[in-house]
Amino acid sequence: MRLGVTTKFAAQWIAAVAGLGLAFPGAAARAADFELTPAEVQRVQKDEIVIRAALDPSARRGTVRAAMLVDAPPSVVFAAMTRCADALKYVPHLRVCRFRERAPDSSWALVEQEIDFGWYAPRLRYVFRADLVRDQSITFRQVSGDFKANEGMWELEPAEDGERTLLRYRVYIDPPGYVPNWLARSTFKRELPQMLADLRHFCEAEQLTKAQALAAPR
Repeated sequence: MRLGVTTKFAAQWIAAVAGLGLAFPGAAARAADFELTPAEVQRVQKDEIVIRAALDPSARRGTVRAAMLVDAPPSVVFAAMTRCADALKYVPHLRVCRFRERAPDSSWALVEQEIDFGWYAPRLRYVFRADLVRDQSITFRQVSGDFKANEGMWELEPAEDGERTLLRYRVYIDPPGYVPNWLARSTFKRELPQMLADLRHFCEAEQLTKAQALAAPR
């Protein structure tokens, strides 16, 4: 949840990659419920975003898993995902993101968010708890608000020489009854993949800016 990326829309995506254990040591052990096929491994290595969904017949609730590579180290990705100001830049429909409470050691936080779909549906308001392991994982669950259920996990795995991140996302989402089925389906089908792509672009732009700053003559 980028502390914002995770619980932001009426649908979200979670990734757990096991089959990538061959290419990314350690991934399989922590993500054994999502074993990528050889074809999916190749897709991820080609910088595609792999998404799987297990939804109910109406396609408005269920579990989603996703995996992608980000051309930035875990420290950069984790930082971008845990800053509310950044979440507002790449999370569609997210209008409010603020911290209500944080642990002194930054191991957890309570985050308030609001999603605005415009005239399609009333604003969604909720508070989630995020448990944080720096540069490694973000586990989140709604503690109050409009969703019937909203919980999942982001996992960050160093890839290659540590300059790239294998980002895995898993989420179970059940939106409130007043969200129309077509809107929930549209979110799963279009907006969530776009959010993942925008998150990757944002993190890679951050990394490029840092690299240019380090390379600049002093």
